[in-house]
Order: sequence, then C-alpha cells, then structure tokens
Amino acid sequence: MTPGQAPVPATRADEVTAWFGVVVGLGAWAMFFAALAFSVGYLRMREPWPLLGMPALPTLLPLVAVLLLGAAGVLLHLSGRAARVTLFAAGALGAWVASLAVQGFVLSTLWSAGLQLPQGGAQASMVYGLGAVHGAHVVVGLLGVVRELVRGARGTDVHAAVRLWGIYGAFLAVTGLILFGAVYLP
Repeated sequence: MTPGQAPVPATRADEVTAWFGVVVGLGAWAMFFAALAFSVGYLRMREPWPLLGMPALPTLLPLVAVLLLGAAGVLLHLSGRAARVTLFAAGALGAWVASLAVQGFVLSTLWSAGLQLPQGGAQASMVYGLGAVHGAHVVVGLLGVVRELVRGARGTDVHAAVRLWGIYGAFLAVTGLILFGAVYLP
C-alpha cells in the first residue's frame, strides 16, 4: 500500500480465518487451564480444603470478579456489533480493570490473613499461581482492546477485531468461573 492509498477492507474469508485462529488458540489455553483445575482437584482430594490452620477462602468477592469478567465479555460482544465501538469497549475495559482490582484485593487480604508463600504450601501456590496466570490473561485482553480502540480512533474499522476480543472475553469469563470453582468453593 502506498502513502495516501485507502486500506483494503478485510474480506469475509479473512474474518473467518481470524476467527478460526482465535478459537484454536483459545482451545489450547483452555486445555492448559483445565489441567491446572484438575491439579487443584487432585490436591483437594488428598488434603482438607482449606488446609488446617490456613485462613478460610472468601467466595463472594472472587465471584464478583468473575461476574465482572462476564460483563466485559458481553460488552465486547455488543461493541463488535454496535455502530460505534468505543462506548461498549470502554465499558469492557472498566469491567476488566475492576475485576483485576477485586482479584488483587482478595489475594492481598489472603496474604495478610496468613496464606503466604512458601509457608502456605500447595494451597498458597495454587491460589496465587492461578490468580497470577489468569490475571496476566486479563491484562493481555486489556492491552489488546486498548490497541483496537487506538486503531479505531485513527479511522480504522475495528469491528471485526473487537468481535474477536469478545471471544477472548468470553474465554476469560469461563476460565475465571472454572478457577473460582476449583479454588474458592469449599
């Protein structure tokens, strides 16, 4: 493309190929998260949960974080179909940031209550490790949607890309729900 030339719009075949790539990639990550959840289940069958002497794990606040992830996924889905992408995508960003803040608050509260590394053993490793891995994925989503909003502000049509980030948002919500069940439910 030469300077001043209009960009060529993506074809339907390009969008289907991108969708397929996202689904395959997220399928691989889903297997990774499933393996982590099964590891937690295995350890939970071997020992009482939570471990004796360790603080009880909260359930309400982590559930709020998961609901915020779900709201972000819905907002991204709506954003990819709306005439203007910005409003819904900004709402999704806000929901992801709020989810990270809630998750950080829960983990810092558990740390203050005595669930610390390495003294907390496998339980602490699971809680903080899974929280960190999932939180890192939320940050990736944040950065990706911010990138698309910047591209959109420069005049690029980002509807198709935001729809793909909507699939990612749904993935985050589902994996968050699975990890919530594996870690925080008694």
